[in-house]
Amino acid sequence: MSLDFNNNEALEIEDDELNLSDENKKSFIVLEDDADKRLDIFISEKLNITRSQIKNYITSITVNGIEKKLSYSVRLNDIIVINLNDISKEDTENPIAENIDLDIIYEDKYLLVINKPAGMSVHCSPSEMSGTLVNALLYKIKDFDFLGNKSRAGIIHRLDKDTSGLMIVGKNSNIVLSIQQQFKNRTIKKIYHAVVIGLLKDNYAEINLPIGRHHLYRKKMTVREDGKDALTHIKVLKRFKNHTLLEINIKTGRTHQIRVHSSYKGFPVAGDKIYSKSFNKYSGLMLNAKRIEFIHPITKEILEFEIDYPDYFKNFLYSDNI
Repeated sequence: MSLDFNNNEALEIEDDELNLSDENKKSFIVLEDDADKRLDIFISEKLNITRSQIKNYITSITVNGIEKKLSYSVRLNDIIVINLNDISKEDTENPIAENIDLDIIYEDKYLLVINKPAGMSVHCSPSEMSGTLVNALLYKIKDFDFLGNKSRAGIIHRLDKDTSGLMIVGKNSNIVLSIQQQFKNRTIKKIYHAVVIGLLKDNYAEINLPIGRHHLYRKKMTVREDGKDALTHIKVLKRFKNHTLLEINIKTGRTHQIRVHSSYKGFPVAGDKIYSKSFNKYSGLMLNAKRIEFIHPITKEILEFEIDYPDYFKNFLYSDNI
């Protein structure tokens, strides 16, 4: 399949990444904020690897179809194509422990609840072997009880890289399975807050539309008849001049569910790189997993946690641009 680089939809792939059929290729379009950076700095930021790791993970780099040195200064609208080395399955299944700060809201000997920052991926991948939540957990949690594959150690559910907010982490496989069962039974209450573009007329809304993989862009989801059931409940918290603050309760956990449903209905989440064409006007994705309630699998106590918005989210709410 050939790519039309003038197609605006291609610019909306996560992290400005264009869809390529080869998973060992990554492609980016240089936006205004990255113009004039050294090529090696640009790549290290986009792939979340150190500049010294570039030689180990990358076989070739082209800019607009021409190979460039790492000292090259990238320009606005440059198309950067990166060919990655094959990283063994063993590498991705055994991530290294890294001393990364975590905002831990609650911890006992069975589980913890963390406030994941926007910009942090949950799992390692061939293009992102460092800086993920799993890397941080392997360093932080001294009483982890997982054998073998550590690539998903403790992970019960996930948030998109650019989504901030609450996540539950289990310290052994039994805890993970028990809480995952609560998710399957839909007994866990998980509330998001989002700032969307536009003004919603109704104070309450239900969106019940199936979601599946986009037929062209593998990192993009879409509403489609043959997709999986997806149910989203929406409540308006506050209307501004050009935006609306929403409380969102998802009854199903489909990939990008909130972002797909809101965009499909004409009010995309502000700062969304995939489903909104005006994402570069915002300092981040205005989507926060704000509150969560679940039953502790051992004590059977009902645990409920709520967090404040991250700074970039609060700053936008109190800005003149909203």
